[in-house]
Amino acid sequence: MPSVSYVCPETRQPLTVTEDGLLRSDGKLYRFLPTDVAGATRAPDFTAAVEAGEGAQASLSMYDSRVAVEVYRNFLDWLFATFRQDEAAFRASMAARLRLAPGARVLVTGAGLGDDISAILEQVGSTGEVHAQDLSPAMVAKAASTWAATGAAVHFSAGDALRLPFADGAFDAAFHFGGINLFDDVGQGLAEMARVVRVGGRVVAGDEGVAPWLRDTDYGRMVIANNRLWAYAAPIERLPPNAQDVNLTWVLGECFWVIEFTVGRGLPEIDPNVAHKGWRGGSMWTRHHGQLEAVTPQTKARVLEAAAAQGLSVHDWLEQALGRELGAKARQP
Repeated sequence: MPSVSYVCPETRQPLTVTEDGLLRSDGKLYRFLPTDVAGATRAPDFTAAVEAGEGAQASLSMYDSRVAVEVYRNFLDWLFATFRQDEAAFRASMAARLRLAPGARVLVTGAGLGDDISAILEQVGSTGEVHAQDLSPAMVAKAASTWAATGAAVHFSAGDALRLPFADGAFDAAFHFGGINLFDDVGQGLAEMARVVRVGGRVVAGDEGVAPWLRDTDYGRMVIANNRLWAYAAPIERLPPNAQDVNLTWVLGECFWVIEFTVGRGLPEIDPNVAHKGWRGGSMWTRHHGQLEAVTPQTKARVLEAAAAQGLSVHDWLEQALGRELGAKARQP
């Protein structure tokens, strides 16, 4: 039994395991995908909860068919041959970015046929646990069948990476490589990966996108002409607010971006109330939250002159002057 349990991707409530699938308290059933291999992991199908936008439909049209597996494998063979990379070594280098320890629990979204699982299992060892998710039931069924004979702790599910069927902080790390460009909401996909990873855990995601310094070269135009997805930019501005220790690099001929970060508790920790020294005074907090309506240049000049004459910062002079005025009005009958 996996240590990480599924929850409903719509309500995030617990699910009950039945013979046919995972049952919600109101009777909704997420059925297990059929498999043609005895002993294969029973993979729940959460695609009923998918709101298939343009990106999801494009992904499904490419990979949810009888020939999808062959097409996908042919593409990968072409890709690594083109960029003169050993596939196993490359995947190992990507998994190393997760900074995993033995026994770690890892989620792979957009897992495809599960090609990254072996490299991740090498790091987490026999006590680790890997969950692999993909939008395509056909790909998930094939991957689950392939891994059935290995005995490894790998668990598969079909569903939307924008609404993952796991509780907050369920994993030590989350990984995605290839496919996030077609997410209907890339920011939500990254946020979901961060949500299901514990504080201090790692998220690594990457996809096609020529490095900016190559985009307008003949090399860049050539690869973009081959595949329009290589025109995509790294979505660094779409990271969740609690992303820390962020690193952006490019791999495979500088044609794939890779973003990696550590999941933090929230926004960066600072003290916005530390007072500034100097004529303006105030603090980061007051300069942002305490702004008033604009005054005339003449009034501003008089305030600066009055503050300097009393040896006060503008902030302190205004606080005192407005305090006196407001206090006087409060005392009037």
